[in-house]
Amino acid sequence: MESCLFCRLVRNEIPSYTVYEDNDTRAFLDIMPCVPGHVMVILKKHGETIHDYSKEEMGTLWSTVQKVTKALEKTFKTSVFTIGINYGEVSGVHHLHIHIIPRFPDDGGGVIQSIVKKEGKEGLLETQKKIREHIEKI
Repeated sequence: MESCLFCRLVRNEIPSYTVYEDNDTRAFLDIMPCVPGHVMVILKKHGETIHDYSKEEMGTLWSTVQKVTKALEKTFKTSVFTIGINYGEVSGVHHLHIHIIPRFPDDGGGVIQSIVKKEGKEGLLETQKKIREHIEKI
């Protein structure tokens, strides 16, 4: 995708604060961090969702997440992180990326469940059944 911000970053057409790079991945500081050390990790190959990549490519991506997280633990003296993907959002960059956010006792954040709040109409058992039906068809 020509206009993809992260593809342009990979081609070095725009600057980044890269903290790690190999043949397949790049990790760089978020330019609008919620805390110091907020890093995003991408595969250099363009894809918008996890379905655009092979199992091997996803493994490579998560290997880089693991490596960068270890470096962040040492850099910021923390062992607490929120790691997540904003998947299929209308706004934002449409190139799959993983956020690694170091956590600190005074950061004002909460558990990942505090990001979104919407009560379901069904109970856990009914939700479990519906998901399992779809998984069995995949």
